Amino acid sequence: MTRRWITRAGKVRRSGDYGFTDLGFTLVEMITVMVIIGMLAAIAIPLFLNQRATAYQSQIQSDLHNAATAEESYALHHDGAYLTAGSGTDLSDEGFRGTDGIAIALSAPTSGTGYCLTADAAALAGKPDNPQWLTDQGTDGGTPQKVRPANC
Repeated sequence: MTRRWITRAGKVRRSGDYGFTDLGFTLVEMITVMVIIGMLAAIAIPLFLNQRATAYQSQIQSDLHNAATAEESYALHHDGAYLTAGSGTDLSDEGFRGTDGIAIALSAPTSGTGYCLTADAAALAGKPDNPQWLTDQGTDGGTPQKVRPANC
């Protein structure tokens, strides 16, 4: 015996007789699904953009550490003298390879010996934590600083 069903459209159907075009979603159901998808997108898109900024900040820190290692290598090969002017490309002979979109600048500290490194990501222009600084002075312990150190 075959069961008979009555669909929303009022048609009589047998069980197992389904067609894709006969699903018959109502306008309310479609709008509900679209609202739910819109809410999920409104939550996900800002989180994605924040992750991108966080990735650039992490890359800035990584480039600063790599440039500091190259500075120390430069000093080792030049009788303790640091490279205190120029950009990250000047450290390429010491093995430093910067990341595209992140600019490393070298400068001398205003007091004492050593070096100051500044890293700036073009994609983070005008945002907090851009640029960042790193010095060889004992006050920061070689940790990238989010504010300009007093001697740079």
